[in-house]
Amino acid sequence: MTEHLLHWLGTLNPQVVHLVNALLLLLEGIGLPFIPYEASMLALGLMIQGHDTTLWESILFGTIGNTIGNLIGYYIGPRGIKLIPKKAQQKLGLTQIQNMLTQYGPWMAVISRWFGPFRTLFILYAREAGLKPLPYIACSFLGALSWTAVWQIGMWLGGVAFIAVWHRYQIYGLVGLVVLSVPAYFIYKAVKKARGEVNTAQQSREEARTEQEL
Repeated sequence: MTEHLLHWLGTLNPQVVHLVNALLLLLEGIGLPFIPYEASMLALGLMIQGHDTTLWESILFGTIGNTIGNLIGYYIGPRGIKLIPKKAQQKLGLTQIQNMLTQYGPWMAVISRWFGPFRTLFILYAREAGLKPLPYIACSFLGALSWTAVWQIGMWLGGVAFIAVWHRYQIYGLVGLVVLSVPAYFIYKAVKKARGEVNTAQQSREEARTEQEL
């Protein structure tokens, strides 16, 4: 079956498959549910195995499509979120998103990328929450890049088996991601604080030197 599928994929234009995949990931990036991106990413994974395209192209085009979708979702969000009933918003976790936005700001675009409906609500709420376009799109790109890379590498190496494993064990991967993000966050805060202290000390020395010269 795989041989027949590879043969059929060999008749397709890889750029067309990239375009279809990017469009599907664009729609998924807006926050729309039930987008069949798995099929196009699986096709690209098999095409990578057949040397009809490359892994980096698949990740790049998919990331661009998904990021554009995030940006579209950002701008239509204030209207889109009004279409979701208040009870559904709370059930999906709007309160948690509001609290986490206070803590993490635009980095929520990276964190929420891995949490389905939670992410959709974040995209629609981001602009209303006051997130600026530039930091939002920068973090959305990082989130899309990490997510697309994991999926595309998985489809390249594991194909259909990756889909089954992902749906069964994704919660463990997400827990691992959260666990790793905690020390990363504190390391970032420590480095930022140390840099601030160094800059303050340097500024104090320069002021003292200026006073001596005067």
